[in-house]
Amino acid sequence: MATLWIREYRRLGVDESKREMPVPSEPGVADQTVTFTTAMQSSAFDAATRYIRVIGSAAFHYAVGTNPTATTSSLKWPSDMPLDIEVPSGNKISVIAAS
Repeated sequence: MATLWIREYRRLGVDESKREMPVPSEPGVADQTVTFTTAMQSSAFDAATRYIRVIGSAAFHYAVGTNPTATTSSLKWPSDMPLDIEVPSGNKISVIAAS
């Protein structure tokens, strides 16, 4: 079994000129973990969440939505590489192990 770590964020970071930077602003809103081999879903994202960062211990395919189901046709992401995604609050992420 593999693990997906999820950190939820409210906003992106800003530089000295108050311009948004392509990095999430810590601290995060919430953290979740999902253990997966077959398709599994996270819990719904917090109402304040606008972005998530996910890292998987194994390569995975993912889908985001209100009731998503990842398949091996969904976008694939390699293991141990952070992935930042803008998401609607209340949505979930579904992951399945990549072969």
